[in-house]
Order: sequence, then structure tokens, then C-alpha cells
Amino acid sequence: MDYRILGPFEAFDGERELSLGGARQRAVLALLLLRANEALTRDVIVDELWGDQPPQTVGKVLQNCISALRKELPGGVDTLRTVGSAYVLQLTPGELDRDRFERGLAEGRAALAAAELEVAAERLTTALGLWRGAPLGDFAYEQFAQDEIARLEELHVSAVEDRIEADLGLGRHSEVIPEVEALVGRQPLRERLRGQLMLALYRSGRQAEALGAYRDARRTLLGELGIEPTRALQQLEQAILAQDPALDLEGGRRPQVQNASQPGRHAAEPLVGRDDELALLEAGLEDALAGRGRLFVVVGPAGAGKTHLADEIASRAKTRGANILWGRGWHGGGAPAYWPWRQAIRDASTTLPQTDGNDTEERFRFFEAVTELLRAEAAQAPLMLVLDDLQAADEDSLLLLEFVASEVAEMPALILALAREDTPRLDELARVATRMVQLGS
Repeated sequence: MDYRILGPFEAFDGERELSLGGARQRAVLALLLLRANEALTRDVIVDELWGDQPPQTVGKVLQNCISALRKELPGGVDTLRTVGSAYVLQLTPGELDRDRFERGLAEGRAALAAAELEVAAERLTTALGLWRGAPLGDFAYEQFAQDEIARLEELHVSAVEDRIEADLGLGRHSEVIPEVEALVGRQPLRERLRGQLMLALYRSGRQAEALGAYRDARRTLLGELGIEPTRALQQLEQAILAQDPALDLEGGRRPQVQNASQPGRHAAEPLVGRDDELALLEAGLEDALAGRGRLFVVVGPAGAGKTHLADEIASRAKTRGANILWGRGWHGGGAPAYWPWRQAIRDASTTLPQTDGNDTEERFRFFEAVTELLRAEAAQAPLMLVLDDLQAADEDSLLLLEFVASEVAEMPALILALAREDTPRLDELARVATRMVQLGS
């Protein structure tokens, strides 16, 4: 099967295009595709597709939709199964264009991080070639599709930025200028695009226009958001003013301007005897790079190797193009509230929001603000966040982790929480974590 949602909704069995029926039947199939291999109860489907006021005949309508889809889908009841009071659409890897796109994007980003620019450009171009229009465009006004539409649109722009970065590294600066100018017009607040335009103009011998592009970016950011450009964009402007040789291509490789600093660590020595744990966390990293965020809580006594394990995964994440944020609890006492988070986010491109009070409403607003900060960071590049020594963290830091865990599935982010067995709220964290990983001594 070949299901396509990156544009008008289509499904093919080999060369045969399937008839997906009317709008409601198509919506049923689209919802089952978005939640493929997951049992969705009839009540959940009705809530997602009909909302609070379904028609009295909704049960019969849904049954008819399922019956019609089974007649059309190869495999029938084996493809669209009934499990109790729920339905499950069986989907194998590669059958959905969204999943093929995300796999190609992950491969392209890995090649980009390894400076394999030709490979990166080819993989990213192929992945982007799967797009035929607005994602889930048939369901633009359906509530069930809104979150996925927003996520896919963000992934698409980010993938285009990655492909442009590869093209810039390959010396195609003149060719990409018209495209980047058009993208900046549609996405005026994306600073990565602004930086790419500045660099492309500068390398094309258009220094004055490159500086004009910076001034336009600054005016827009100040006018729309009341903020100055990020430090990276300001540094790029200064490098252009100074005609810094680092901006020129050397041996076909891109200069490290936009991401001059990639915070992160690397394991000092090979990790031995943790193959199962590494495989589990590596799979979580793959999910995160594909946009499906994960939280793993790694628990063990002092000296069990929690930090070493996180180091190794962080080094692998960094080579795949992820930004690494790392914070840890402080055993010495006197640390301010949210100290592990403050340490981690000091390496981000933005700052941790301020919080002055302890009332629950203000704390909730603070939690929301931190979550949105992480979401914005992950939108720029996949994110890995490590919070170490949580047994020494304040309880509010643990509550914040639980809150973020409820949102991370919608971000390209991997969170590793490292703690000893006596850490408070471990049971609560276990309920929101993807997995608890127990390390022996």
C-alpha cells in the first residue's frame, strides 16, 4: 500500500488508486492512518470526527464507513481489524508518505552533520519531493488533523532549511537566493532563513545586500516581537562587515556560522556492557529525530554509569545534528529553584522565563513558558535534553519534568532524566515516561 497525506489524500494499491468514498469516510481513514497500529475505540473516533454533538445515527454511519473501507483496502478485515470495541489500521513501515519523508529527513540531517553534503542534499531533496501540496489538505478544517498539520508544516520548512544549508556548503549560493528570498517573504520571523539569505548574498559578491538583509531582519523582529536578532545572526553580520575569511567556502565544506556552537558532551571512553540500554535509547533518538519526542528515566545507584550512558547517546545525537542541553542537580545545598533546568537552558538560544511566586497558577504559566521555549528550540534543530542528578533537584523541577513530558511527544526532542533510586516522584515520572531504564551497580 501507498498512503499519501503530504498533499491531497490518496491511497494506491500498486498502480490502482483506491476509491476512498465521501468526506466522512475519508476522514475515518485519515484518522486511523495518523494513529496507525493503535486501537481506537468507537467513542474516540466519534469524539475526534464529530465533536460534542454527533448525530443520533453516528454509530451506524461509522459502521458503514468501516465496512466500505474494508471492501476497498487490500486485506479487508486483516488490514482494518476490530479489537473489542476498537478499530486498528495495520500499517507497515514505508506505506505512509509521511513516514518516508521523516526517514529521509533523518538521513539527510545525519549526512549534513557528518559534512557529507552531496548525500545530504540528495536525501533531503528526495524527501521533500514527496510533498505534493499542503499536508492533510482535505482536512484543513477538521479538528483531529490540526496538530499534525502544524507539525508537518514546521518539519517541511525545517527540511527546506537543511537542504539550503547543504546547497550553500556545495557552493550553490547564487542558485538558492531567489528561493530563500521567497521563503523569507513567507516566513519573515525564521532567523535561520535570514542567515542563509545573508550568507548566500555575501558569497555571491553582494555584501551591501547581505547587510541590508540583516537590517530588514532586525526591523522585522523588533517590530513584530520586540526582540533583537539572536547572537548567531548578529555575529554573522559582524563577520560580513569584517569580510571574515571563515565565511568563504573551503574545500567545499560549509563554514560554521549559524550553528557555531553546538553544546554537548562526548563519552570519554567506549561504553561496555550496556548494549541493550544503548539500543533502547538509540531507538528513542531515532523517534525524536523523526519528530516523535520521547522521555526516558534512567535510574541506578551512584557509579552505575547513568551519566556515561547519557554521554554516549548525546554524542550520537550530536553527530545527527541535534542540539544538546545538559543540566544537573546540586548536592551542596542553596541552589535556586529549577537549577537543573537553568543549567540546561543556559546553552539554549533563548533564556529561561522568570518566575517570582509559588502559587499554583503562576507555576503553571511558568511550566507552559518553559515548554514553549523547548518547542521553539526543537523547531530550529532536533533537541536532546539531559537532566542529571535529579535526586538533588527541587520538587518543582521534577513537576516541571512531568509537565514537559506531557507535551514532548509532539516535539523532535529526546529527554533523558538521570536519577538514583531514592529520587522523589519516581512513580509519577514512570507514568509519563516512555520507559524507565534500571541500571544495576
